[in-house]
Amino acid sequence: MEGDEKASVSKTVLVVGGGPAGLGAARMAAMRGHQVTVVEENGSVGGLLRLAALAPGRGEIMDVINFLNREVERLGVALRLNTPLDEALLDAVNPDAVILASGSLPDMPIIKGLFTTKMDLCTVTEVLEGKITGDRVIILGGGQAGLVTADFLAEKGREVAVLNRKRHFAEEMSSNDRFYLRERLKRDTVHLFKQVAVKAFTDDGVVFTTAGNPTTLEAFDTVVVAEAMTPVRDAKQMLDRRNIDVYVIGDAKTPRNLMLAQSEAEEIGRTI
Repeated sequence: MEGDEKASVSKTVLVVGGGPAGLGAARMAAMRGHQVTVVEENGSVGGLLRLAALAPGRGEIMDVINFLNREVERLGVALRLNTPLDEALLDAVNPDAVILASGSLPDMPIIKGLFTTKMDLCTVTEVLEGKITGDRVIILGGGQAGLVTADFLAEKGREVAVLNRKRHFAEEMSSNDRFYLRERLKRDTVHLFKQVAVKAFTDDGVVFTTAGNPTTLEAFDTVVVAEAMTPVRDAKQMLDRRNIDVYVIGDAKTPRNLMLAQSEAEEIGRTI
């Protein structure tokens, strides 16, 4: 609906987060005639989508971000990178409305031995951002994030074991995407386990059952957590102390797929 009517009153709108939800909401709000500023605490836009695009064969994901980035520039949206939200920024912008699109981060599960293992412990986002991992890697999580990370590491010559608690891998992916990814993972260096119940992590591995069968992995050096995501909305408390309309969208509301986040972003942009 590119022909959305202009808002009756032009407001000052602050968007917190330069991922797809934040940029999508900023674009729609600007199209309706609002004065929009986007602040992003990192040095580039894209959020987790930018990281996902680093995996093999997934570079086209950045097309969405590149389009939105061009659009907000065309519409005169002020984009401030390396800019965390704080009281001074709120005072300076003095927004009538704030769209909180601060995204999500991997949730660290509580599993016996996970925090005392001698293996390097990191998250999927840290791996995609370039954190150095060892040669033999355990990935906890068999959803899209876990499989994409396994592909990313296998491409770089690592041996990877994926532990999936569910009966099926990457259920949230389309069947075509999932088939393509599963084909890429048919390597001697990739080991996929499903219906996993983790008993404990050891100094160099993990003890678990897979479909009820006891299994032990040893001589590994890295654990990557790639399971549930948790919303990042620390700024909500700061915003609630002010008389500002606040809209929480995207992964900051609840982690979901790109299509739903984009739909929600455009809807919020239309209602302000």
